[in-house]
Amino acid sequence: MVCAVLCAGLYPNVIQCKKRGKRTAFYSKDVGKVDIHPSSVNARVNLFPLSYMIYSEKVKSSSIYIRDSTNISDYALLLFGGNLTPSESGEGIEMLDGYLHFSAPKSTLQLIQRLRRELDKLLQRKIEEPELDLPAEGKDVVAAAVELLHNQNVYR
Repeated sequence: MVCAVLCAGLYPNVIQCKKRGKRTAFYSKDVGKVDIHPSSVNARVNLFPLSYMIYSEKVKSSSIYIRDSTNISDYALLLFGGNLTPSESGEGIEMLDGYLHFSAPKSTLQLIQRLRRELDKLLQRKIEEPELDLPAEGKDVVAAAVELLHNQNVYR
């Protein structure tokens, strides 16, 4: 859940993590290849289990570096990232103007989109009604989101 909250707060600061042998390479939509800042805890990690990272800032010195990064799941992005748009082929969902593409069976994509709409409605209600009892009112939606976030195996 903490990664999902970070995703919601730091989006659109997303990079793709691509395995290259025994190491991971990182790519940003706007500048291409980036590196993790040498002073970062993640600088000493070679392989990341999940396909994306969220970060707080990008800095340029001898290279372009990201700082304060956290590896996040596809599901965290789909539920707490930016707008979801159907791909032109109709066989996936895209974010960041097509930079991020998620493929899955149509039924899975529809379920994710429905859960996202329900989460958005619930969060909007909480903003409008601060006294709203989320555990009581949104029990099923929150439980579904938590279950999905605990499952890191996403179709790609």
